[in-house]
Amino acid sequence: MQINELEVWKASMDMAAKLYELSRTFPEVEEYGLGMMMRKAVTALPSNIAAAASRKYGKESLRYLFKAKGYIYEVETQLYLAERLGYISSEQLMENLDMVDTSRKLLFGFIKYYKRTALPQ
Repeated sequence: MQINELEVWKASMDMAAKLYELSRTFPEVEEYGLGMMMRKAVTALPSNIAAAASRKYGKESLRYLFKAKGYIYEVETQLYLAERLGYISSEQLMENLDMVDTSRKLLFGFIKYYKRTALPQ
C-alpha cells in the first residue's frame, strides 16, 4: 500500500499544512517558541505514520504509531495555549480542534486495525 492511499496519513497531512500556516500568524517572538513547537509536532505526525507504514515488523510500526499519537496530543495542547495567549480566536481553536479530533479518530482506528492485522496473535 502506498502511503498516500492511507486516509490517516492524508488527514494528518491536511492538518499539518493548515496548522503550519496558522503558526506563521503568531507573533514574531514565537518564531522559535510555540510556533516552532507546533510546526515540529504537526510535521512529525504524518512523518511517523509514514515511518510506521514503511516498517517490516508490526511492533516497530506500532512504536511509530504511538509516537504519532503523542504528537496529536501535543498539537492539541499547543492550540489551547495559542488561544489562551490570544494568538488565535476561540473560533479558530474550535475549527482546528475539530481537525485534530478527526485525525485522532483516524489514527486510533488505524492503530486498532494494525494491531488486529499486522501483529501475531
